[in-house]
Amino acid sequence: MNVSGTLHRPKTLQDIAESSTSIEEFGRNLRDWQHEIQRGGVHSRKEFASRLTPEPPRLAERFQDGVLADAMLAAYAEWLADQAKIPRPDWCKDSNRVREDPWFGSPLRGWLIANTPASFRHRNLFTIPEQVFTPKRGRPQKSREHKAQKAAERQRAYRKRVRKLIQAARTQPL
Repeated sequence: MNVSGTLHRPKTLQDIAESSTSIEEFGRNLRDWQHEIQRGGVHSRKEFASRLTPEPPRLAERFQDGVLADAMLAAYAEWLADQAKIPRPDWCKDSNRVREDPWFGSPLRGWLIANTPASFRHRNLFTIPEQVFTPKRGRPQKSREHKAQKAAERQRAYRKRVRKLIQAARTQPL
């Protein structure tokens, strides 16, 4: 929450890292970010890429299990970029964003070993990530303000054409 008491969900992976001071808070921030992407109206690949690209600060030195958080951010960014068919962020290549020992997100270790996406396995994370981005087909959605502005522009252009026609009709002899 911010100062005014309203909920502030992270917009980027960088926001998640900057506002996390523990692994528990990191988990909540990651979940809030997922909700922001799913329900916040992110529909275009370009906008989604802007949510992945800024490099998050390293969390390994900030709190216990920060290495897990660093690896999770890199794995999510790489996996989601692949799912959305956009370029992977350069910061994902950092070899410091890998766990030394395996981490399992559930007691079903055998199943996780077989089904975890490669982006997570390469970082010693065994979990099934949530698909948070589905690009929408067609043109990007426009805000109400944008639509009103465009309608006003069309109305002005129409009135200008009508004025020209009326002026031309007045100046023509009968």
